[in-house]
Amino acid sequence: MDDLLTVKHAAEYLKKSEETIRRYLRKGDFPNAKKESDTQGWQIPIEDLKTIIAKQTSTSFQSPKVYPQDTNQEKVSEMVALAYKAVTLTDPTEKMIGLLSYVGIHRTLEILLIMQLSPTKVKNPPAFIKKAISKGWTTDTVPIKRNKNVARIQSVPQAQPRREIPFYNWLED
Repeated sequence: MDDLLTVKHAAEYLKKSEETIRRYLRKGDFPNAKKESDTQGWQIPIEDLKTIIAKQTSTSFQSPKVYPQDTNQEKVSEMVALAYKAVTLTDPTEKMIGLLSYVGIHRTLEILLIMQLSPTKVKNPPAFIKKAISKGWTTDTVPIKRNKNVARIQSVPQAQPRREIPFYNWLED
């Protein structure tokens, strides 16, 4: 049974931690994994690991769409730098200009708009931009911040004010 691996060997194979492999097991990412006993532990087929690797490579950074009008790289770099300064009020690094120039001015403006629409203040613009590019965020996928206190307030019953209603005895009339 050379095609079955333990959690430890699966972690080495995927270059992940053992806890990550256990998380995959809990999520059901290894549908053919078996656990005969606690002493023997999980037996994970290599085919399941190859499926995970295929998923990770297919969802990793994909080449962004480059618009046809983004051919003059020097102009694009200038526009990207100007747009970045306008939104973040800081000068972009050469690395950031290169990254944003690569995705094009249209995508750069979309990402900067997403940054502006973010429900919380973006504290690390370069990391935010890299994540927006790699995850393919659009203006339709801007996360909405939930106020955790609202649910707590709604779950506590509120005392109703006591209303005094005058009593009329209609039978005595």
